[in-house]
Amino acid sequence: MADVVPLVKQGLSKLKSGQLPEVSLLRALVSKALGYGIVAGASLLKLPQILGVLRSGSAAGLNLASFELENIGYSIHTAYGFILGLPFSAYGEAVIILLQNTLLLSIIYHYARAPLWRGVLMIILTAYGGYFVLSGSATEKMVMSAYELNNFIFILARVPQIWSNYKAKDTGQLSLITAGMSTAGAVARIFTSIQEGAGLSMVRGFCIGGFLNLIITLQILCYARNTQAQTRKLANKKE
Repeated sequence: MADVVPLVKQGLSKLKSGQLPEVSLLRALVSKALGYGIVAGASLLKLPQILGVLRSGSAAGLNLASFELENIGYSIHTAYGFILGLPFSAYGEAVIILLQNTLLLSIIYHYARAPLWRGVLMIILTAYGGYFVLSGSATEKMVMSAYELNNFIFILARVPQIWSNYKAKDTGQLSLITAGMSTAGAVARIFTSIQEGAGLSMVRGFCIGGFLNLIITLQILCYARNTQAQTRKLANKKE
C-alpha cells in the first residue's frame, strides 16, 4: 500500500489548492484501487469452489488436468511479477490464487481418487520452480518467454473444462461465484496491467482469460437446471 500514499497526497494537495487532479493521476489512483481490490477479492475467489466440493463430497464435473495446468500458470504469473519488480497490486492475486488452487487441487485429488504420482509430480514442479526463481537463476528474458507460453497454458487449462461442460451439458461442482469473479477480475486487470506497464504478454493473457472465464460462467448459467437435476440424483443415491 506504500505506493498508494504518495498518489493520494498528490490528489489531496491539488484539491486543497482548488485544482482538479490531472487525468494521469486519477488513472493511477483508479488502477491502484482496482489492483488492491482484486488482490483482496482473490482471497475469497476459490473459497466457494472449495466449499462446494467439500459440501458435496464429490469432484464431479471438475477436470483435473485443468486445475493442474492452472497451478502451473499461476506459478509462472507469480514469477513474472516478482522478477520484473512489478508492484504487488499488479500481480498479488496470482500468489493468493495459487495457494488456494493448491488446496483445491489436493481436495480434488482425494475425491477423484487420482493416482499418487500426479500429486507428487505437482509438488516437485512447484517446489523446483519456486527455488529456481528465489535463487536468482531466473532472468527477465526467461520469465517473459515463459509468460508467452503461459497464455497457451491457460488456454489448455480452460478448454478441456469448457469441452467437458459442453459434452455433459452439466457443470458439476463448478462455482458460479468463482467463475464470475474470475471474469470480472480479468477485465479489471486489463486496465491495471496497461496502467502499470506490465507488458503486452500480461494484457493479452488477461484478455484470453477473461473471454474463457466468461464462457464457463455462461455455461454454468445455461446448464443450471441439468446440474441441479444431476446433483439431486447423486444425493438420492447416497441416501
